[in-house]
Amino acid sequence: MLDYALVGRVLVALSRRSVSTQFRRAQLVMPTFVLPLMLMAVITSGTGAARDLPGYPTVDSYLSFIIAGSIIQGALLAGLTTGIALASDIESGFFDRLLAAPVPRSTLVLGRLSGTVVLGVIQSAFFLAVAFVFGASYPGGPLAILATICLAALTAAGIGGLAAAIALRTGSLSLMQSIFPFVFVLLFTAPAFFPRELLTDTLRDVAVYNPLTYVVEGARGLLGGNRELGDPWLGLAAAVGLLIATTVLATAALQERLRRT
Repeated sequence: MLDYALVGRVLVALSRRSVSTQFRRAQLVMPTFVLPLMLMAVITSGTGAARDLPGYPTVDSYLSFIIAGSIIQGALLAGLTTGIALASDIESGFFDRLLAAPVPRSTLVLGRLSGTVVLGVIQSAFFLAVAFVFGASYPGGPLAILATICLAALTAAGIGGLAAAIALRTGSLSLMQSIFPFVFVLLFTAPAFFPRELLTDTLRDVAVYNPLTYVVEGARGLLGGNRELGDPWLGLAAAVGLLIATTVLATAALQERLRRT
C-alpha cells in the first residue's frame, strides 16, 4: 500500500532542496531573477513609444503591459534551471542515490517540479513588486495578482517538466546549459512584449501554436482587469495542458532511464 505520508515528506524534502539549491548557486539565481529585470528595463526604455502605434491597446503604461511577458520569461528560466540542476545531480551521482531510496520513483520528478512551482511563486511576486515600484499598475486587483502568480508558477513547472525530460534522457549538464538561449525562441514567438495584432504576419501565425501566447495574454488580461487583453481561462488551460504533457514526458524519460540502469 502506498504510504501517502511518506510520499508527502519526500515531495516536501525534494522541493525544499530544489529551492535551496537554486539560491545557493549564483549561476542559477542570476539568470532567473536578473535577466528578466534587465530585459524589462531595456524594452521599457527602448520601445515604450510603441504605445502610440495604431491598434495598440489602451493601458496605463507600457510597463504595465509588458510585465506579463517578464513574468513568463522568469517562468521559462525557472523551468530550465530545473533541468540544469537535475542534470547536475545525475552527473554527480546524487540522483542514483535517490533511486536507491524506498520511495515511488515518480516522486523524484514531482518533488523537483514542486520546487519549481515554489520558485515560480517567488519570482513572479518579486517581478510584480519591482514593476509596481517603478510605476506599473494592476487594475485587476489583488485576486488578479494572485491568479497571475499561480499561472506563472504552473507555467514554470510545465517548462520544468520539459527540461527534466531532456535531462533524464541525456544526463548531460553541458547539453542543458547549451539549450539555455533557445528558451527565448518560445518567448519571442509569443506576444510577450507587443500585442499579437502588431506582430509580423509570420510571428502572428506561429504565435497561434505557442501555448505561451495564451499564458501571457491571460496574465495580461488578469492584471489589466480587461479580458480584451487576454482570456485568463485560455491561459489557465494552456498552462495546465503544458504541465500535464511535460510531466508525462518527464515520467516516461525517468522510466526509460530506469530500464537502462
